[in-house]
Formats: sequence, C-alpha cells, structure tokens
Amino acid sequence: MKKKYFLLFFIALLFSSVFTGCSLEKKSSNKVTGKVTSNQTADLIFKNGEVYTVDKDRSWEKAVAVKNGKILYVGDNKGAAAFKGNDTRVIDLKGKMVMPGFTDSHNHAYLMAESLFWLSLNSYSTVEKRQQAIKDYLKEHPNIKQLRGVGWDDIKRDSKSRGLAPKELLDQVVPDIPAVFISNGHHSILVNSKALEIAGIDKNTPDPQGGTIERDPKTGEPTGILNEFSAENLVINVLPQPDFTVKQYKKTLLTWQKTAAEDGVTSVFVPVHYPTESLLKAFEELDNAGKLTVRYDLGLWADENKGTKQIGRLKELRDKYQGKSYKIDTIKIFADGVGENKLVWDQNVLEKTVAALDKEGFRVYIHAIGNQGFYPSHNALDAFEYAAKLNGKRDSRHVITHLDWVKEDDVARFKDLGVIPTPQPSWFGKDWYTNVRGKGLKELNHMGSYFEAGIPVASSSDFPSTDTFKRDMYPLTGLEVGITRLDPDKTTEDDLNKVVWPKEKASLEDMITSYTINGAHLIFQEDERGSIEAGKKADLIVLDKNLFQIPVTSIGEAKVLMTFFEGKEVFRHPNY
Repeated sequence: MKKKYFLLFFIALLFSSVFTGCSLEKKSSNKVTGKVTSNQTADLIFKNGEVYTVDKDRSWEKAVAVKNGKILYVGDNKGAAAFKGNDTRVIDLKGKMVMPGFTDSHNHAYLMAESLFWLSLNSYSTVEKRQQAIKDYLKEHPNIKQLRGVGWDDIKRDSKSRGLAPKELLDQVVPDIPAVFISNGHHSILVNSKALEIAGIDKNTPDPQGGTIERDPKTGEPTGILNEFSAENLVINVLPQPDFTVKQYKKTLLTWQKTAAEDGVTSVFVPVHYPTESLLKAFEELDNAGKLTVRYDLGLWADENKGTKQIGRLKELRDKYQGKSYKIDTIKIFADGVGENKLVWDQNVLEKTVAALDKEGFRVYIHAIGNQGFYPSHNALDAFEYAAKLNGKRDSRHVITHLDWVKEDDVARFKDLGVIPTPQPSWFGKDWYTNVRGKGLKELNHMGSYFEAGIPVASSSDFPSTDTFKRDMYPLTGLEVGITRLDPDKTTEDDLNKVVWPKEKASLEDMITSYTINGAHLIFQEDERGSIEAGKKADLIVLDKNLFQIPVTSIGEAKVLMTFFEGKEVFRHPNY
C-alpha cells in the first residue's frame, strides 16, 4: 500500500511540475519567446529607444529583438541583450521613437503609373501652356496610337472662357488619335472627338447606370466630359491600350514601394479599378520574385451594370491570385461618385449584390462621400444590414470609405453591423466645406465619434486622388490633421481653438491606433502586424522625434528615419 501511495504521489508531483512549467512559459511569452538558446540568437536588436508598442495596454518599452523577420522580444535593454550573438546587428536608437509600421487602408498604389507613363498637366495653369505641353509630348512620342494624361481639372472654366466645347480644346492639338485625360479625383475624364468616335458615343448614346455623358444643352452633343467609371469605361475599354502593361505595373509598384518605405507604410489596402488582369499578374510576378516589401490586400471593382452576374468571375480571380505578400479578399463598390448627388447603383441591385458577395465570403468595401442632405453611407449600411439578415452575421469586416457625410444617428449602426469606417484624415483640414455650419457640422467628417463608440476606424490616404497626394499620403500628416482638423501647412498652436466642431477631434493615441493595429485589423492581419509584440512580423519604423513630446502642429513635419518590413531594412533617411 505504501508503494502504491508513493507511486500515486510521484505521478501527481510529476504532472504538477509539467503543468506549472507550461503555465510559467505562457505567462512569460508576452515579451520573451522562451529560454535563450543558440538558435534564438537575434538577427537584429534595437536598444535605448522609446518603443511605443500599440499593444492592448499601449505600453512603452526600451528594446526590441528580431529574428527571421519576426519580433523575438520586447522589453528592457538587459532582456534584449540576452539575445545578442556574434552576428547580431545592434542599432542604438539613442532615445529615438520606435512604433509599428503604418497601414494605409485605402491607397491606389498602382496609379503611380500615371505619373510615370502619362502626361501630367498639373503644373500648367493656362490653356496655352497645357496645349503646348501636349504638343511637346507628341513631338517626343511621334508614333503613339493614343494620348493618356492626368490633370486639366479646370477644363470647364477654360472651355467657357474660350467659347468652345471641352473636346474642342483637345481637338486643336490632338485631332488624329484618341486623347483621354483623367481628373486628379479620377471620377471624370476629358476626351477629344476622336476618342468619342471610336467609342461610338454621340447625342443618341444613353447615360450608363451610375454614369453621365455631359452634353451641350442646345444640341445634345457630347462635350467631351464623362463622369464616373461606367461612363469613363465606354471610352477606356475601346482604346488601343486600355490599361498599363504588366511590365509598366511592375515598375510602378517597385517605385511606389520606395515612397511607401520613406513614409513608413508597411501594409496597404489597394482598391483596383481597372478590369484587366495586368496589375494582378504584376503582383504575382513580383511576389514570386520576393520583391514585394509591403503587405498588400487587394479589392476588385464591381461593375454597377452587372450586379450578381459578375460574382463568378470575381471568384475566379480571387482563387487565381493569392500570394505570400498579397491577397484578394475584397470587392470595391461605388455608392456615389464625386460632385453629383446621385447614387451609382440601383438600391435593390446593390443590396442583392452585397448579400451575394457576403455569402461567398468577400469583404465589401464601399465608396460613399455624400453631401449635406445626401447620405450614400446610409444606403451602404442598409445593404450591409440586408446581407446580415439574409446570411447571418459573420466576421466580415465590411468597410465604408471617405464618409465625408454620415447621419449622426448612423454612427451607432457601424458598431451594430461591424462595419469599419475608413476616412482620409489628411483631408479634414482642406477648405472643401468651409461654409458648413449648424447641424451640418454634426454630420461632417466624423472621427472622434467613431472612437467614442468603440468602432475600429482605420485611416487612409486615397493616394493619389488629390493634387497634394504626396503630402496627403504621408501618415504623419493624417495623424496631425486627425487631431487638429486644420490645414497642416498653415496651422500654429494658437490656431487650435479655431476648430468649428471640436467634438470630432481625435487624440494622438487614437490616431496612431487607426494607422496601425486598426489598419491591420481591417486587412485581417491583427495577429501578424499592427503592434510591437513577440511573435508578430517585425514591421517597424524609427522616427526622429517622440510624437508625444512635440506640439501637435509639428507632427506632420516629423521624419521617418528607418523602415523595416518583416525585419528587413527597406528605408534609411540619408541623414541618419
């Protein structure tokens, strides 16, 4: 009997020690991944820093150790030193701030191709200078079959001053080949008569669903301006080269990645508007070659004229294009466009399409800007509510972006439906809505309200949708303006009390959250990125200043000194 009891006691003691060891190991895994052994020697150690982790406690640490592209340790300098080996690279931060890499939750990275391969008219201010720029470009490219460009956003003003139709100002310098200039906002194009001719567009051509062919009020003839994508595509799809080539897109993405690294952007959501596969093939080839230095989440465009009929094709593309550093899981829909108080989709078709996409496991990402008294975000929320009733609730992480105008009562619906708002904070300081007063202020450019409601708002730039796109893409611009809601280039500390509706101002902590862990959550990467914690990807940036120790009006001028993507240095400031 004594032997039996002794044996039972020994077994119990053995099990107790095993479970205790497991418990202790789990408890310590918040910072250290285990006992230091030869195969846990760090590749890279940061020490003597101010490390803002953006973990659930928003804690600060001093050091980070990295191995094989992942964070091995976060804590004090002494703890990090234990992971130092003969070949470990050690960076003495000397008090510099470290934080997670930024996620831009709405960025058309591929549209940098326009500035690389098209003619930009943005730097010219008169008809004569723009026409001369076109003439010079044609001389330099004598054998082109089409002319593509961006700019000439003042075409209506120029047209009126000359007493000519917009297309005729182009015809004067480009009579023989199709010419198409897209606006900086990308929701309208200016085309010449040749482009209208090859597209078969005349006064009898009806407006497509969601689009507008602008016409002379007397003759009914097209003026050369087409608004929104369904109308734009009537011309673009019949051009000799409707889209950029795979080679052009590869060059574009590699070039854009340099800008992203300089800005500290390590993850991005990219809505794709062009209906060809050239861009997707470019992603595939670059990913296979190991040349993607940003984590990409891609969204395909849904044609408002095709409804549920296009879902089969969208599923084929999703299945075909999935890589190590990019994936397709989203469909982009336009609830409205720009300028007109006009819904792009028939509401019944929108709701059925959103529900069908939701059922197939797609995340739906809806563009909704609106205007005072016109709220396409409300229609988008109705579509998401319809999908949830039909399919049941799931972790869909559907999104509405832009959101200039949202009904005050609809803010709570975002939380109830699990919909993520994705605004562009850098736009809050622009002079687009300076005349809005009274009730309108309660519906304009929400930010603070989302955080107050516990909604995981994710910030973005919508690059390159403004003529100040370089400034707007820089996340530190967004951080500053999300706090001040004022022009980052003009505002001083004395101006901070001039905000007409301060309730929507956000804190620095919340703004950083919106560009890091919330952005990672939007792309289903919160377990991999978005905060500095052991086991996560080492997407890190070093800043020249501690953002919490400088005036908020100086945040937009702070500099990214280093950017690391999965532990690999992808940018270093030339002065650091």
